[in-house]
Amino acid sequence: MKKNVLLLLLILLVSAGGCRSKKAISIDPSDKGSDKKMYENAMKYMSKDPEKARLLFKEIAQLYPDSIYANKSKLGIGDSFYRERDSASLIMAAVEYQEYVNLYPYSPDAVYAKYQIGMCYYKQIRKPERDQTKTFTALKAFEGVIQQYPGTPEAEEAKKKIDECRQNLARHYYLIGYYNYLMKSFSGAIARFKQVMDEYPDFATNDKLFYYTGKTYLAMEDYDSALSFFQRVIGSHAKSKYAKKAQRQISKINSLVEKTKKTAPGAGK
Repeated sequence: MKKNVLLLLLILLVSAGGCRSKKAISIDPSDKGSDKKMYENAMKYMSKDPEKARLLFKEIAQLYPDSIYANKSKLGIGDSFYRERDSASLIMAAVEYQEYVNLYPYSPDAVYAKYQIGMCYYKQIRKPERDQTKTFTALKAFEGVIQQYPGTPEAEEAKKKIDECRQNLARHYYLIGYYNYLMKSFSGAIARFKQVMDEYPDFATNDKLFYYTGKTYLAMEDYDSALSFFQRVIGSHAKSKYAKKAQRQISKINSLVEKTKKTAPGAGK
């Protein structure tokens, strides 16, 4: 069932790709010849005309299926889609790269193909305030590089991309919490802020996160919790602009507590 759905998706994407192209692509006879010559010609077209390069790569696979250049052409097809950058082409590129990994898992180029799968989704990541489906997919793909090909340069690059993905996700959930705070949905804000703290402790702007968590607790009149988060800002991010703001909030809370004590029944007796 899954294979049928994937096949249908590929057909639709290929059809969409065909509709995108306004020119008829054909292979010049001078571009044909030996498997090596055709491959070299395809690579020359890669930058200026990825679609033409793709036709040559496919021609090599058909004419020379047992050649080493047929192997390389499979990767070239993925690269040609990747060069086109639009969403449909990036999805097709990811499919081609995955097929390459499946067919040639022990090839020296397999780790590159695996890394490129992640890049296909990474290129489609949206801003933190938007849907993060592609971020999750990219993250999982990069984790696969580290698991399958540890110790490689691609694995090291994947770690960097994972950090970027995690920062994007952390900011996504932080913004949800912040918008909840602005809308006075304080319990929702606290839930999201705590999600960031629990799942993304390496969030780059923890100073801001702690400060608005404190502000939310202050709005809920939970002074003890508010104080603890303002103190975390001062203690862990002393040079942040939020440290000064946190200090003012602490002074405000102390004044509120003193005022409450003075107006409490029996005060002054």
